[in-house]
Amino acid sequence: MNRLTAFHLITVSLLSACSGLDFSHMDPDAAHFHPKRIAVLPETVGQHESARDVVNLAVTQALAKKGWFEAVVNAETIKSQSISSPDLAAELTSYLQQINTLGVSDPEKTAKLGEALQADAFFITDVTSWEYGRQAGNKVCRVGLGVKLVDATKGTVIWKANHELVEDYWVFKPKLNDVADRLLRIMIKEMPH
Repeated sequence: MNRLTAFHLITVSLLSACSGLDFSHMDPDAAHFHPKRIAVLPETVGQHESARDVVNLAVTQALAKKGWFEAVVNAETIKSQSISSPDLAAELTSYLQQINTLGVSDPEKTAKLGEALQADAFFITDVTSWEYGRQAGNKVCRVGLGVKLVDATKGTVIWKANHELVEDYWVFKPKLNDVADRLLRIMIKEMPH
């Protein structure tokens, strides 16, 4: 390993360690990645089905507000395209299963999907918590997300992060979508672009 590569790895590790997120990892090529069109792929919600539409909208709005991209293609548009194209639907389902279960983004499959969606980056969201409950005797609102930014031309996972916000309350429950908006602002601030 040459000195420049070692420097980049150390810098990325230090930046990740300084992050306010629960977990954040950045690929060494992140500094050179500047996508113009980003596609917000349909989120994985698991048991948190009530989060589906709320998170999709919150992610799309948070990315669009940044002004970093010429276009932000939302998950609803992608779902509509998938309905009219069974091949695209199969490709998208296969891709999401592979990256969510194995953590692998196949370069050939990614490039084909990127071309079909006319995007040079994907933003993938996994809802890890979405609930009201109790913690240390207090009533809490808990929202957690895992996100990935993928280079749609190469299949490289440029950045991935996990974070959770837990807010105490007494009488008035915070709205889960408001907590999700705050969480996304925190996370996207750390995202390379």
